[in-house]
Amino acid sequence: MIIKYVSKKLILLFLLSNIFAQTINTMQMNLFANNNNLHFLHKNINGLYARDEIKNNIVFSHSIKPVDNKWVNMKILWKLDKDKIDLYEFSNFLDLKRGQLKIGSFNPEKLYNENILSSGSMVFSNNSRKIMGISVNSNWYNFFDIFNYKAELYHGKFPKQDGYTGGPYLHYKSVLLKKQFLDSILGFSVKHAVQYGGYDFNNEKIPTSWENYIDVFFSRSGDESQPQQDQVYRAGNGLGSFVLFFEKKSTQIYFEHYFDDKSGVKTMNFGDGLLGLNVNTDKINFNFEIVDTRNQSGNQHPPGVDSYYYHGVYEFGWSNKGLTLGNSFIHPNANRKFVYNIGIESIIDNFKLITRYAFSEVYIPYQDKNQNQPHKNYTDIISTDNYILLGINYENKNQNIISLHFSKENDLDNFQLSYLINF
Repeated sequence: MIIKYVSKKLILLFLLSNIFAQTINTMQMNLFANNNNLHFLHKNINGLYARDEIKNNIVFSHSIKPVDNKWVNMKILWKLDKDKIDLYEFSNFLDLKRGQLKIGSFNPEKLYNENILSSGSMVFSNNSRKIMGISVNSNWYNFFDIFNYKAELYHGKFPKQDGYTGGPYLHYKSVLLKKQFLDSILGFSVKHAVQYGGYDFNNEKIPTSWENYIDVFFSRSGDESQPQQDQVYRAGNGLGSFVLFFEKKSTQIYFEHYFDDKSGVKTMNFGDGLLGLNVNTDKINFNFEIVDTRNQSGNQHPPGVDSYYYHGVYEFGWSNKGLTLGNSFIHPNANRKFVYNIGIESIIDNFKLITRYAFSEVYIPYQDKNQNQPHKNYTDIISTDNYILLGINYENKNQNIISLHFSKENDLDNFQLSYLINF
């Protein structure tokens, strides 16, 4: 059955390669020693292993961009799992005179590209499958020779989640600023995302209208048609971040201050978020990060108990098919952690040696507001986790890559053997 599906796909790919002048195609075969789901092997790879489905598979990637054709700039990711085809990412970018129109599932605009050793942005990372939608972003523009800026507006729709009749809508917008200083770059961005509409936890449909969208856009309270908590506070499940970024030659420093409500916007939870350092040269790729989500503006609401990634109406929270949309270490059911994450890639000729380690302290999560009473024992560590990965990649002259990775997470371990082919 697999051969049948592969044959059909290869025939289609051959036809596309003759129609379109520029195509980049890869096929990666992944074999695992067991079904253990480990962070360093199975997270931050576009939701490939959602729902703890750790199975041997074949992943295909196609990038299609015709010469002198602004209408097609397509990316497709899909996998073969036994006799099943799973299309888990599709996007097409259309270049406009003053910006870009994006349709499908894709990453939003960012100040910097996340390093492969990173645990991921606090708002949108590569951890889960991306939300299908449509986005318009501007080009970079110069503001009176002071700084450059660009903006993005996105509208999407979550797929159906476990226990819910249908998924909510997604609103997202961002503004990015950059300033060049000789060989250095200083950047700042604001991100704001909201889940709204869809169905509540009783599977009752939440009305949506133009007026509701305006409330979501300007982060206002919902009207009487919205769930009770949205009438009291803000329409939908809103969250976002402020990002500071500095780059000089091969070194990057970034800090992402996360907020889940008004107290976070006022930085009453200052210190919560992602702090990182990356050094990337021809010989080494070094990444160090600290993820801290313990503060949450205090242990009593109001103003604290910010309940990161969690929401009373959408109990799956800031996730898609069980995987967090934001930082891979944080989850609605485990949203108070202190994590340090370190990784090194050493390049020696055609070999790449990979070493990764992370340590996590887990604290009681903040979800409901505890009837506005203080949470007790909020400083107690309820568990600790250790994550290890050792790997080696070999790339031949045709840029095909064979890799062997071993990972251990507390008492669990797993091996992954992969072979990536460019064709």
